[in-house]
Amino acid sequence: MRRRLCSVGLAVGLAGAVGLVGATPAAAAASTPEAACGSGYKVLESHTVGFDKSTNKPAGRVSLLYNASSGYNCVVTMHINGYVGFGALTEAGILVQGGSWQRDKKEYSYYAGPVYVKAANKCVKYTGGIEYVDNGIFWDSYTSGFGHCG
Repeated sequence: MRRRLCSVGLAVGLAGAVGLVGATPAAAAASTPEAACGSGYKVLESHTVGFDKSTNKPAGRVSLLYNASSGYNCVVTMHINGYVGFGALTEAGILVQGGSWQRDKKEYSYYAGPVYVKAANKCVKYTGGIEYVDNGIFWDSYTSGFGHCG
């Protein structure tokens, strides 16, 4: 599911704040979803979010990872292209079927997450989104259906 949302008031209010929020040193160090989630995690799938027409490139990528040894899934939404180091509202979240959403949604300069859930032999749904600039400030997100049931 993709959605595009813009509010003039939000755009005006956030325009001054975007770029002022820094990331923690740990967040700046990870440059791949595997590095953000940690040892043993492998990417199951990923989707781009946000699209800057001026650069013709996406702003972020949400990735679902799994660690077969531990039975944990991990979700991270990383800034990519010109958005690395650019403070923007960023979200990563995951839902185990029958459970409740676990989310990380704040202003980040590098990535949101990692968000972990134990999901061995259970289906998961994941989401990620990013605020991006394209003649205003917009929000774009991806939410999967339930899958990866193993």
